[in-house]
Amino acid sequence: MTVVINQSLYPAQGFEHRFYHGNRYHCISAKVTLDWDEQGRLSSPRRQPDWVRNDEWLDEADRSSLIYPSEMIPFKPATDVLVVGTALSPEGRPLREWNAALCIKDQTKRLRLFGPREWRHSAMGGWRLSGPEACSGVALLYENAYGGTVGPAREHYAEGDYYPPNPFGSGYVGKQRPDTNAPLRAAQIEAWDGPITHFGQDVAVGGFGALPGFVPARAQYAGTTDADWEASVKPNIPPDMDMRYWNTAPADQQASEYLRPGDVIGLVNLRPGAPLRLAMPPIDPATLCEYDEDNRRAAAMNLDTVTIDLDAQRMTLRYHQILPFDESIKRINVHCAPYAALAGS
Repeated sequence: MTVVINQSLYPAQGFEHRFYHGNRYHCISAKVTLDWDEQGRLSSPRRQPDWVRNDEWLDEADRSSLIYPSEMIPFKPATDVLVVGTALSPEGRPLREWNAALCIKDQTKRLRLFGPREWRHSAMGGWRLSGPEACSGVALLYENAYGGTVGPAREHYAEGDYYPPNPFGSGYVGKQRPDTNAPLRAAQIEAWDGPITHFGQDVAVGGFGALPGFVPARAQYAGTTDADWEASVKPNIPPDMDMRYWNTAPADQQASEYLRPGDVIGLVNLRPGAPLRLAMPPIDPATLCEYDEDNRRAAAMNLDTVTIDLDAQRMTLRYHQILPFDESIKRINVHCAPYAALAGS
């Protein structure tokens, strides 16, 4: 029996998962939580939070924004960068609208943020978008992005009664004719390439948060789960599954390669003041396997998830590695600690 020994300063975990054709792997993770200040200096909180073992939703599961995906995901082929919380006005006072950006090394993703606004109907002008109200912040939830459902809430929605890329959002009308006597809430978050200009116009979904597995952006990688899979493959993953399915960040928030110590994530106009630069800490975790014959083998762990919580001013990092199952492994030691002082400490 293989045991996982945490030799680190931070929480560590190990579990087994079956990949293609039922091949067994040890999935080993370490979780590092760091606070950041207004200058991007990092420090360790007094207590390291425990693992998020199940998906955490804003409200009802599968019917609201996925706030924190489970940290039990068995593998990610690239680093996810997620931003949660409230984007505050960069000027420290209520604004009607502003642009914001997330920078991941040389990648930049931009959003347009607005105060509350709505579609209003008039006999002469039809449906028109109101000007946004001034606000101090916009919650980075997919409820505030374009999308949604039509009609009364129900267990199952027919095609055309929901917006597949974002069933939780605002402004979607589908094929129905909405009540012209009532205003319709409009999205407060716009994708940079998806400005909302016409009523009933389907646009790209804007957001910095995690995507649930059933939206098309992720479901396209899930593989085939038909009757043959049920009969002869389950519970193993489908042979045609693409492991990108396990990346929960939108594609434009996945680093082109795993982030390394010193790589910088930038937050622009997501908080008052100058853009914030968060450098990945000087941490290079590794596993050390001890075998029956007293051999030892080390393997580096990859930083596969970065979650930035704007409200808590906290950054959570998951380092992860998979190791082929081997009955001769007696112990898997997890080593995770800074090899230099944290920035600002």
